[in-house]
Amino acid sequence: MAHGTAPERYSLCIDASVTSKEALFSRVTDTVYLGYSSFSGWDAFEDMFRSRLENSEIVIEIDNGDLLGLPERDRAIWLDSLESLAKEFPEKLRLARSSG
Repeated sequence: MAHGTAPERYSLCIDASVTSKEALFSRVTDTVYLGYSSFSGWDAFEDMFRSRLENSEIVIEIDNGDLLGLPERDRAIWLDSLESLAKEFPEKLRLARSSG
């Protein structure tokens, strides 16, 4: 491998203590340093997440250990967003399979 810097690596667990989309946004931004810490909605959050993946040498592993604390609608949006981003950036975003 040529001289280069190692990618940033982050591991993130979403558990039942995450009970709102705002708490989810905070959990992700506190761990992965998306560059902005306060989002008003899903579109802005996903845009910032996508931008971080596009523009960084990064590997993020997300374990959705227990999503039952999230409202059903937010849980569905989160999972759809992750699936889309993982397909777009398979080398940078890894989804851990867990029971929960």
